[in-house]
Amino acid sequence: MIDLFDPPTARTFLTDRKGDEIRPLPLILPLYFHPLAPGQEQLRILLISSPTWVTETIHDLHARGFANTSDWSSKLPGANAGEVVSILTRRRSRS
Repeated sequence: MIDLFDPPTARTFLTDRKGDEIRPLPLILPLYFHPLAPGQEQLRILLISSPTWVTETIHDLHARGFANTSDWSSKLPGANAGEVVSILTRRRSRS
């Protein structure tokens, strides 16, 4: 079960209304911030799709040894109805 905001609430802060037009707002990342240590760099990978496809992709990447399923963020509501976003963040020391 995926806990998400109800779609009308999510759309109100993820979209901008201009008359009859509804436009997605830019996604502001991260939703939380952990400062980088000196000499570190960060990589973020986003998955944006239906909850089912995002979950399947996370499990597929885990099966291939790319990332553990627990390394991904919880699913956040996307800008479009029926979409969610999950984020993988990796850090490393700069060479």
